[in-house]
Amino acid sequence: MKEFLENTVLEADRLILRPLRAEDKTAIFRNINHDREVLNFFIDTYAEKEEDFAFENMLERFRKNQMYAFAVVLKENDEVIGEIFQCSKPSAIEHTVEIGYAIGRPYWNRGYTSEAMKLMIGFMFEIGIHKVVACHLEGNEASGKVMQKCGMIFEGIRKDAVYYRGRYWDTYNYYILSK
Repeated sequence: MKEFLENTVLEADRLILRPLRAEDKTAIFRNINHDREVLNFFIDTYAEKEEDFAFENMLERFRKNQMYAFAVVLKENDEVIGEIFQCSKPSAIEHTVEIGYAIGRPYWNRGYTSEAMKLMIGFMFEIGIHKVVACHLEGNEASGKVMQKCGMIFEGIRKDAVYYRGRYWDTYNYYILSK
């Protein structure tokens, strides 16, 4: 696998994926962590006020573990609309990475998530990852459609896999292999 390059930038037709940075806090707070509807499907903590949002801790965790965490940025106006990131690191035995993502609700159903996910999957394969996995919580069929549009294959349901918001959730798991 290739060496971790902290300043990697990826580009698609309408989007740029660039490293998340401290100045993205307001946009990520507004689009994700202060929107309960987004957090119905994305496992993270709701923050009432921006100063309560522990964004810096998240950035440090990604840096420390040398995992890619990108801001999803619209090319047309340089607006940060969400995030996409590695949830796991590959091991010497398993060359598998899980990807997670969240896009602000005003940008849903416009193809941005699929565009970002395709770009991220391609990048993971470029750096030597063999298998990319992703999952969504039960009830989030739109995220499953994103995964399918990106060529991912349904692998199965993990019953009660996640405890979130006071209950257990099934996860619907997808994968794609490098060619």
